[in-house]
Amino acid sequence: MKKELLSRLFPHFVAVITFLIVATIYCRPVLDNQVLAQPDIIHWKGMAQGSFEFKEKYGRFPLWTNNLFSGMPAYHIAMESDIIVSPGWFNSIFTLFLPKPISFFFLASICFYFLTQILRINPYIGLVGGLAYAYTTYNPIIVSVGHDTKMMSIALLPAFIASLMLIYNKKYLWGAALTAIMTALLVGYNHVQVIYYLLIIATIMTIGYAVKWIREKDLKHLFLAVSIAVCSGILGTLSNAVTLLTTYESSKTTIRGGSELANKNAATAGGLSKEYAFSYSMYPGEAFVMLVPKIYGGSGGPEVDEAHSKAIEELRQMPPALGQQLQQYLKFYWGGIGDTAGPPYVGAIICFLALFGFLLPKNEHKWWILAASGLTILMSWGGYFAGFNGFLYDHLPLYNKFRAPSMIIIVPTFLFCLMAVLALQTILFTNDKTALWNNYKKTILFSGSILLLLLLFYFNTDYTSADDKYLLSNAKAAPDSVKSYIMNFLTALKTDRKALFGASLLRSFLFISAAAVLTGLFLKDKIKAGIALAGIGCLAFIDVMAIDWQYLNKDNYQDEADYQQTYFTPSPADRTIMQDKSYYRVFDIRDGVHSAFNASALSGYFHHSIGGYHPAKLSIYQDLIEHQLYNYPHCAAAINMLNTKYIIDKDSTGRDTVITNKAALGAAWFVNSVRFANDPESVMNALSSLNPRETAIVFEKDKNLIHYDPSQNSSDSITLIENKNDEIVYASNATAPRFAIFSEIFYGKGWKAYVDNTEVEIIRTNYVLRGLCVPAGQHRIRFEFRPASFYNGKAIAQVAGIISLLLVLTACLVTYVQARQRTS
Repeated sequence: MKKELLSRLFPHFVAVITFLIVATIYCRPVLDNQVLAQPDIIHWKGMAQGSFEFKEKYGRFPLWTNNLFSGMPAYHIAMESDIIVSPGWFNSIFTLFLPKPISFFFLASICFYFLTQILRINPYIGLVGGLAYAYTTYNPIIVSVGHDTKMMSIALLPAFIASLMLIYNKKYLWGAALTAIMTALLVGYNHVQVIYYLLIIATIMTIGYAVKWIREKDLKHLFLAVSIAVCSGILGTLSNAVTLLTTYESSKTTIRGGSELANKNAATAGGLSKEYAFSYSMYPGEAFVMLVPKIYGGSGGPEVDEAHSKAIEELRQMPPALGQQLQQYLKFYWGGIGDTAGPPYVGAIICFLALFGFLLPKNEHKWWILAASGLTILMSWGGYFAGFNGFLYDHLPLYNKFRAPSMIIIVPTFLFCLMAVLALQTILFTNDKTALWNNYKKTILFSGSILLLLLLFYFNTDYTSADDKYLLSNAKAAPDSVKSYIMNFLTALKTDRKALFGASLLRSFLFISAAAVLTGLFLKDKIKAGIALAGIGCLAFIDVMAIDWQYLNKDNYQDEADYQQTYFTPSPADRTIMQDKSYYRVFDIRDGVHSAFNASALSGYFHHSIGGYHPAKLSIYQDLIEHQLYNYPHCAAAINMLNTKYIIDKDSTGRDTVITNKAALGAAWFVNSVRFANDPESVMNALSSLNPRETAIVFEKDKNLIHYDPSQNSSDSITLIENKNDEIVYASNATAPRFAIFSEIFYGKGWKAYVDNTEVEIIRTNYVLRGLCVPAGQHRIRFEFRPASFYNGKAIAQVAGIISLLLVLTACLVTYVQARQRTS
């Protein structure tokens, strides 16, 4: 019996060890104390440093951060809920406590392998599928740039689908337990867009199963399976109630929820504008990069060796100053996304096998996989298929909350890998080789037709990007000599792109040919199944890994000390400012004013910054940025009321320089007059000519809350005592009732104000700040941030986590008892 058990477990052991070895070898520098230099993680560390310093001092993460955008909720930066049963437990177990990025690739491999075993696919085919899915080129690319939560969500995707399949295959208890756990993990990573795409897959798959059950008249199972799936999903979701409730609450006030202003660029009252939502769309032909990686040039970075690049050769031959200017246009990618770190290449062999699977007449999963793949490829076109996607934007729930339609390519990437292993299972373990041979010929014909179409595209496209067109339009006004250099450069750049396309097309053709030969030899009984599987599996892995290595390799790593020195060591300008221990904010415009609010998170690592980087900044602050702060230096009122004491800029020699703003208004002050405005536009417009030292602007609807004495008295004062992020204390001394402005961002979802322990109304002032009516005399003023969403969510998550754990333990116990009964 033990021998039989070991024999059954052996292939799974081989798969796990293989996944571990491959991930470890691929990410070998991590074992040498090197770290990935991931741009998004570097930004995140800039955002989160203040929260980590707070935790080191007080033993917990704050719920509010002072380090970016003058203050905002810290929910999506660094937060912990301290619940007893955390989804993080299961994540650590599933990844064997491995360091990142080894854990990313190992988890993706294991989760896909788990799906193949639920589908009763041969373990060694499952091993091939696990490697194919984990190392599709999209994954190393997003790891290289720091999209860690997206990568973990993609890794878990197959396991979630497998858990649903257990329910649908009447394994109710284990299916429910695992669906709850996988949902908890996915929601815990809080990458809502990936979860949204996963739900599209799950919905279409469920429809496919439902059609089958209705045909079989198994309506009881239909009702039971869907009910269990929904309840398990809800249970897993509630395990992350802290994240969900805080996200839901804050989303209404972020740029995702829209702007109050009628004239705005990036958002609408119901979500993102179509133009913004459809940014980063793929050209209709760009989906073929899953088959041929360099059709559209690969990435915006260096794709051609300098010695062989015609464009680089042209740059070297022109005047150095012009060559330096044109360097920014040396982008080999010319697709619809605008700029990208690399192609979502699935693999030529995987695509060939997937096509074989789609052409099989008997495949119970074919139609839902085909429907989901087709729909999501159309959705990836975004603005380039505006009629269809515009309809979805208007009618598909929550779809208008997301941008970057190109991201949905993760769905066909996953489904092509799934169809490929289903096809390989059919090829190697179906006895009717005559029928398979007919299917094989159809696949060869279809593959050849696709490659022929791509060959026609290769000869007939113009290889011009949007940046090329922009450069051409600017070149019209240039002298003829300069124009000639530019034209030669663009012609050479197109030549490089065409060469990339051609080489890539030939490469895919050769890999497909090799896989086709192995498949044909097996179907004609010339080679055994093991040899065919080993050959196809190795070729498929080599195919994707060769492309992966271009985008994530040893050059992406740095020694930990060098990493710290490069990104997280204060500059002389930073050190100068850090000598001031008072409470103030910093405006870092070394890389430009616009960059300060869209790509400058590192200033928050050292300072309380009025800028930063965050995809869900508060919408009222985004309004202030767009209508006031972008106009720097012509926005004195906004700069001063935000207590911006220091501005970091560059002087004429390019060196950092620190400008002290003596007009900064401090942490709080009394004003002598209050003006009222009816609507957000009026308040925002008034800021342009406001003297915030003397006057405040308040909404007309809050007029009845304002009670103050406008007379001036120089002895009146209000002073900051301490600022502990979630709790801020001031001392006031006034001879008459006064109206105070606090240089803290207004956020109505959790902030409470108290004057001598008596709660008072916080009044939104100057569009983004807080105001209070302060009575005469000496008083202690305290602001506290205690959002109900966090504390209610914590209680719900405790209960849901315990129930999920009990469900898993029950499934284990039932399985154990049943196994004992079978052997007794």
